Amino acid sequence: MILQRLATSIRKQDWFTVLIETLIVVLGVFLGLQLGNWNEARADRARETELLQALHQEIEFSIRLTEQKADAVRQVVAAGKRSLDFLEAGEDCADECWPVLVDFFHASQWQSIEVNRSTYDEMRRQGFPRSRDVVDAVEGYLAQNATLSVTNVLPGYRSRVRQLIPFDAQDFYWEHCYVLNDGAETYVLDCPKGISDEAAAQAITRIADTPDIGLLLTEWAGLNSATPTDLAEQNKAAQRALAVIEEELARRQ
Repeated sequence: MILQRLATSIRKQDWFTVLIETLIVVLGVFLGLQLGNWNEARADRARETELLQALHQEIEFSIRLTEQKADAVRQVVAAGKRSLDFLEAGEDCADECWPVLVDFFHASQWQSIEVNRSTYDEMRRQGFPRSRDVVDAVEGYLAQNATLSVTNVLPGYRSRVRQLIPFDAQDFYWEHCYVLNDGAETYVLDCPKGISDEAAAQAITRIADTPDIGLLLTEWAGLNSATPTDLAEQNKAAQRALAVIEEELARRQ
């Protein structure tokens, strides 16, 4: 309708009306574009807020899982120390061979300590977070985790010692001496005897007679000795990231 009036005014050379009608058209287009931009910005803000909330949950879960993994690493190191003490003593395990064999197996445990960053990576793909403070805090936390990547390499001790432990013992171990719950591993110290004392003693003799087993175990246990402390520092960085995210979410309310 307005375009018809504009055309009529041009034919009549009613330039004042032409000017007014033109201004109305331009203003309408401008307001339409602004409204579209406003709606898009509002949708982006809502999407970013949703992702920030998901990121907060992701980091919270990673903190809990990291605490559980730190406990598991402590168990691995403790088992490694006991196994090294046994090797150094050079004594016979007598009728207590099964607990010694379990310690050798516990000491071989490994799990990745990489944290989940899928939500953060998705945010970066979409150009979020737009807060520099949030980016710096989360990147600092992830950088802390990246420095521990050396422990994500499977240890040589793990493969070597498991070649020396009988299949029946390993099969029993996974059923009675190992617990996996929601991603958290627990290694049971007082699990029941899985094979005969004689079979356990033979396995321990094979392990003790393997020339490089002590060196491989020393390397693995030594590498992990500082890991629980490092993971605690990583969780402190994660808590700082959570605080910054919470501040950003509070500003959006």
